[in-house]
Parts: sequence; C-alpha cells; structure tokens
Amino acid sequence: MTNASNADIRHFLEQFFGTDNKFDLGKIERGEGKQAKIRPWVELLTKGEPQPTILPCWRSESVDWYAIALSERQLRRLSEELMAFVGPTYSTFRGQRAQLNPQDPIELAVYEFTGGAAVKLCGQATDVWEALEQMRRVSERRVKRVADIPRPTGRVLRDFYMALQAGDRIAAENSLQYLVDQHRLDALNLLFLRVQLLAELEQWNELLTLPELGNLLQVRRPFAVTQALLKAVYSTELQHFEDNNAPGSAVAYFQEVVFPRYNNLFAVRAGSKIPEVLKLFMLLAVGGEPTKPALRDELLAIAEVEETHRSYLQRLAALLRDATPDSEGDPLQQAEQLSKNGDFDQAFSLLCNIPSSKEKVRLLLQCAYELQTLAVEKAALQAFDELTADEQTALLKVRWNQDFLTKLRGSQKGTTKDTPTALSVPTNWLEWLSQLDKKPTWERALYTARQGSAEWDVTSLLMQPQAVAEFDELLSKVGSTAESILHDALPYLLGFFQKDEQFPRSEFLSLYYSLLELLVLSTEGGDVDLVLFNDLAIAILTLGVNTAKYTEIVDYALELWDRFASPKKVDWMLDLIDVLISYPCPVLEKREQLLFATAETLRRFTERIDEVQRGIFRALVKDLHLGESFPDLLDEPASLVEQNLEVEVNIFQKLKSKSVLIYTLTETAAIRVKSILEAACKEVTVYLSHDKGGNDRLRQWVRNSDIVVMVTASAKHAATGFIEANRPSHLAPILLVNSKGSASMLRAISLYLAPGD
Repeated sequence: MTNASNADIRHFLEQFFGTDNKFDLGKIERGEGKQAKIRPWVELLTKGEPQPTILPCWRSESVDWYAIALSERQLRRLSEELMAFVGPTYSTFRGQRAQLNPQDPIELAVYEFTGGAAVKLCGQATDVWEALEQMRRVSERRVKRVADIPRPTGRVLRDFYMALQAGDRIAAENSLQYLVDQHRLDALNLLFLRVQLLAELEQWNELLTLPELGNLLQVRRPFAVTQALLKAVYSTELQHFEDNNAPGSAVAYFQEVVFPRYNNLFAVRAGSKIPEVLKLFMLLAVGGEPTKPALRDELLAIAEVEETHRSYLQRLAALLRDATPDSEGDPLQQAEQLSKNGDFDQAFSLLCNIPSSKEKVRLLLQCAYELQTLAVEKAALQAFDELTADEQTALLKVRWNQDFLTKLRGSQKGTTKDTPTALSVPTNWLEWLSQLDKKPTWERALYTARQGSAEWDVTSLLMQPQAVAEFDELLSKVGSTAESILHDALPYLLGFFQKDEQFPRSEFLSLYYSLLELLVLSTEGGDVDLVLFNDLAIAILTLGVNTAKYTEIVDYALELWDRFASPKKVDWMLDLIDVLISYPCPVLEKREQLLFATAETLRRFTERIDEVQRGIFRALVKDLHLGESFPDLLDEPASLVEQNLEVEVNIFQKLKSKSVLIYTLTETAAIRVKSILEAACKEVTVYLSHDKGGNDRLRQWVRNSDIVVMVTASAKHAATGFIEANRPSHLAPILLVNSKGSASMLRAISLYLAPGD
C-alpha cells in the first residue's frame, strides 16, 4: 500500500493495537513507561512519507513482531535486513513471508494494510528487541535510497500469470497490488484480473461474493472473465445436483434461481468446451424460455468431452425431447435476427456456411466484438479478404467497422494491399511464433498469446508433421528478435501445455526442454518461477531422459543457484534435489555436484539455516550415501546450543499425540516428510493420501486430523475440493503448499507450530 493515506494508517494502528494486543497505542504515542520505546517504530508509519516498520504484538506470555512493508521491493529489503540483524540467531525467521491467519484480528489487519507484504518474527523478547533496535539505529544513519525503479507493466502481468500457474495466491495478489499502487490499469481491468485470480484458485464462493459482482454482470467482459463466472455459478449452485444424479431438479433450480440471477452470463458461449460451461448451456437449452433444441444438439455433438461429463450432458438433454426444427428462410436473415436477439453463437454458426458479402462481414464483426475469440476474429477477417476492393471500401465507410478492423489487424506496415488481413490472427502457436518472428513489434502478440492459450487445441500440434521441430526452431529464432515479448508470454505457453489432460506427453519432450530454458533465461529469481522450474523438471524426468538432457537440467539448476543462492532459496534447492533422488539418475556426478553446491551455501550461511533445512539435507545425504563428505553439516552446530534455540530444534515435538494428514500426488516427497516427522516425534501419527478423488477414508482423515497439509501444486481439483468441503471449520485451517518437495511441506508445518501461532 504505497499510497496509504493518514486515515488508512490510523485505522490500521488502531486495529493492530486493539483489545487482542496488550501494548496500548495511547501509551505508546504519549511515551509512557516501557512502551515509549515502541514509538519510533510507530512514527516510521505516521511521520512524513510512510516507511516500513516492525510492530510488536503482546499476546498472553509471548510477543510476536510483524514487519510491515508498503511495497514488494520494501519487503525484500526489509527481509534482508531482518535476516542480517535478527534471523535464526534470535528468532524463528528464515526469510519467509508471513502466512497470516484471517481469523486473527491482528493478522487480518496486517494483511488488509499490506496486502500480504509482511513478515512475522517469534523469539525471546529481550534478544529480538535489542537486535531490532540495533537495526533501527543503523537504518537511521544510512543514506536514504532513491525511489523504486518502476517495473514494466508487461513484466508485472507476466509474474501475475506465472503465480496463477503455480497456484501461489500471495505472489499473484502482490503483483495485482503493484498494478493498483502504480495506477497501471483502470479499475475495471483490475477487477477482471481479480476474477481470473479467484477462478484459477477455484475460490468460487469468494468470487460470487465480490462487491463488484453486480457491475461485472452488466459490463462487457473478456470472455475469460465470463467463463470464470460461469464456472463459479455451476460449482456453487448446480454441482451438487450432478453429484446427487438429479438432472430434473437441476433444470428446475436453473429456471427458478440461476437464470433469473445470472442471465447476463448466457449471452455467449463462444465455442467454449469447458465442462461446467457446457452443462450450464445445456440447462439453458433444456430449461430456457423458449427451449433450444438446436443448442442441445450442438452441445451433444462436441467431441472433446470426457465421458463422465458427456454422460451428465446426455441425461440433461434427455429431458428435452423436441426434434430440432428444420431451418427455414435465408441464413443471412436468420443470422441478422439472431444477432438482434443477442444469440451471437448461433449467428456465427450460420454465417460460417454462407458466401462472403458485405452483410456477412458486418455481422461477423459484430460477432467478433461480442464473442471475443480468435476463431471468430479470423473468420471475420477472412470474409473481409474475400470481398472485392469496392465492397471493402464501402464497408470501411462506417467508422465502427473501420476502427474495429484496425484493432483486429493491428498495424499493417510492411504489408501490401494484397496481403490477406486474416493472417494477422494465428490459429496455433506455430503461427503465433512465426508472426512474432516476422514482426517483433507485433502489438497484439501478448493478447493473442493469452487468448490462444485458452482456445487452441494442444492435439493440433500432434497432427502437423514436424510441428515440434518447427516449434523449437521458431522459439529459438524469436528469442533473439522479440525476447521481451517471448519472456512475457511464458505463462501462457506454460499454461497451454501444463493444463493438457495428458501432460506430460512424450511427443512434447523437446518442447518442455525449450520452455525450461526460456524460464531460466527470463526469470529474476522469484519463488514462483523456481517452483515452476521444478514442475517442468518433474515432467521431463517422468518421461525419461538420457545423460545429455539430464545434465542439461542440472546445469540449468546450477546456473539458477549461482545467480540466486541465498538462505531464502534453500528450500527450493532441497525440493529439487529431493525430486532428482526420486527419479533414475544417468549421471551421478551431476546430481552430486548440485548437492555440493547446496552444501557450500549451507556452510556460508550456517547461522541462518534452520533445523528443518538441516533435517532435509541429512536425509538427502543419507539417501545418496555421501555422509562422509559432509560431517560438519550433519553434526549439530554448537552455536545452536549456545544460543538456546531448543525451540527450533524441538519444534516438531509439539506434534506429540497429534495426527497429520498430508495430501499430495508426489508420493516420495510425502514419505520423506513422514519419516522426518516420526523421527522427530515418536508419538505423532502421519497419514498419507495420494487419491485422485474423494473417498470415505480420506473424508475420515480430513475430519479428524489435527493438521491437514494439502500440496496444491500436486493435487487433483476433485480431491482438493473434497478436502476443503469436508474440513470442519472449528479445526485448524488447511495448510496449503504450492511446491511439491518435502522441504516446502515441512516448512509449512514448522511455521504453523512456531511459538505464538
């Protein structure tokens, strides 16, 4: 919140130093007693330009400190200072961002004020306080730094969509907040991004309770936003009818409740093949007024639908027995009438099968404007290309036609009057890369990539001879001519392949390598990028690799470690080594090289490495039978004993007589976590689940376990929804982990168990 007003700051301070905090804001500001020493930290927020600060919260017997930042850059700088002055020497802090509990009034206030840009410290009050005071005195003598260098909007959006791809809500929220603070986008476009954030994370109830929902239903939206809203409506309002095999009740509820409330969402389907969207439109066909037999038949004819979804579509369709009426009259006139009635899907379907004319192009442009898909845009431009020069001129005399065509085609520099304009709209990634290669300044490149990621069919690459080889070649060429655009398009490329139902496919192995290289070249070391690096590495290793490719993966990891090695990145590297141990290794020396590089960092930052990380490292070294190479790192460091950090060493002792459920599809990592927890605490019970859907055993574990850890980066949506639905609200919240390795799971558990939590 870089633009926090005085009122915002005052409201936050009053919430933070409220009834749940024994420190009193009035006494602090008046300088009374021992609480006077907190005043300089409060004044960092209240005097002049607000600065990052650290504020204490005194609950019962313990004191927690919250580092408050007003931007991501400030948070990174503040975290580095805290690691230097406080770190593991005096506290539980290891460089991690706070996982704030919205049920706690103080932590809710911190989250609302910072947007999640906060750090939480727990430790011996006197030691932490002295270290913080030393940090403040040094900071006061430091020369003030210049203002933050603004980040390009394209890069921020790239990081936003990468965070969504990794399932990291905090990182996505931070990118969104940066756009807000820097006034990069208007309120409506920021709202569209928030809808996509909530939809990607499947927070359907939160999406449908947005205060701006009424406006969303009225305005012209990107179709991705409309699809997100449709999925939310189906998941919250109608999914339970399908689960209970009650199609008749679903139709009645749709007629009485859903359609009256959300009718504006049903103007266009735009060729969507998302199962929830298909089912909603089948309900519209069966339960609408009037019914739509043609729409019913169109939906049943879609081939790319999984059998479970098709079966329910057929049960819904069986409730409408009317025969499809014969088409009567001129198709162009029918399309005109359908457009006037707002049925642009059917209008477009009719227009595709008639000869080109000015009227057809005019109607197709209307369909392109309303449906907002690349397929309709291309059809409109192809029909325009087929007109005579005189017909084109006559059509362009209407200003709206001219403006919209210009938007679709973009700049036509370098083309001739005979160049087909439809070529400006690619139909697959090969055409997209080819166009970007020919025109590195292509202004619609990122928009088209984002649309294409959702619209294009991954199987089309399998049907084109040499498509994979061409893809690799074009990716390399574009990397030298339009590097920044290609880097910003990475989340759309990753999403296209990773959301494939059969990911990873052996046919695309070389493409996955290319994407891994692109990620390494484009990353600035963000946590989300490193998580996605591991995901791609897992995909490649799953398919099997030779010595050369295995070496390439490890070399990429070594390059990243050389650039970004730090205590905050140790968890990521331990996760990666954990993954490498789980798969066959054709070249043992390379894997060991990565372990030795990590060990060097552990030695260099030995005072900032915690017991969780040491425990993981010990387990990895043991698995690789390299104990003799790391005697100094495997022994308990004397400094830990000397500095009285028994709380850290014995953190997992808090699990005594408790049960922990770990849900992940990465079974080997879960087994490692189970063994470490059981070794640290003999009386803990650890359940592991790798089921791809819900069942009675999983339901019982979810309802009865003291702690539930859900690895969202390695989970099926059916199972995650089942776990969330069956977790009682009075029990501890589900611990969400967005990385597949054992270090990330242990980190989440240790943070939950940390003093003061």
